[in-house]
Amino acid sequence: MKDFKSSKKILLFSILFLFSNMLTAQDLIGTPGSLIIVYNYEDAHFYLQLKGSDKQKTENENIYIIDNQLVQVKTLNKYKFCKNEKQGLSFNDFITTYVDWEKSYLEEQFSISIYSKLEFSKTNNGRDFGLWIYDMPVASKVVETDTTRTTPVQKQIFVLTRVKDYLVGINCPLFETDNSEIIKSYLISNIDGIVESNKEIDVEELNKQVNK
Repeated sequence: MKDFKSSKKILLFSILFLFSNMLTAQDLIGTPGSLIIVYNYEDAHFYLQLKGSDKQKTENENIYIIDNQLVQVKTLNKYKFCKNEKQGLSFNDFITTYVDWEKSYLEEQFSISIYSKLEFSKTNNGRDFGLWIYDMPVASKVVETDTTRTTPVQKQIFVLTRVKDYLVGINCPLFETDNSEIIKSYLISNIDGIVESNKEIDVEELNKQVNK
């Protein structure tokens, strides 16, 4: 069993620096089998579902514990990382620009070198996504007590997509005891469930629909 109170500190080493730039969820809806996160921005309206029956918020915005798994959801306007780029970036260039921006910041901030890999594919529903995996730069040891066993984070796994001018990503840490293929499948299936709207999403109405 992972001790998430301790493990979460390891995870946050690599993601807290983004909080000042990230946009936060505007509304949350719980269902018996998922947590729905609704985003109503001025120029984009969409929601996604994190599948899972046991759902907990954390003290950090955009980070949740779903069925005992830490999950981060991030949205970021392209102007945060594409300031000097042309407006008409292809999907692959859009995602690559974001990954290069975040990776460079990490390496500069912590004076480290990060090994990472980025691959592109499509979900079952035809949504383009990037699968970005990087090794955690600081190895931690297993810490055991009488009641818990804290295992180290080995990698960070991100599934990234685009909704209009927004980078949308879902991320899970990979602990040494985790199955990477299961985590990848979970992230891809959740990013595949993004629902976009041409108008502002009525959260109360959506809640009625999903909790009939």
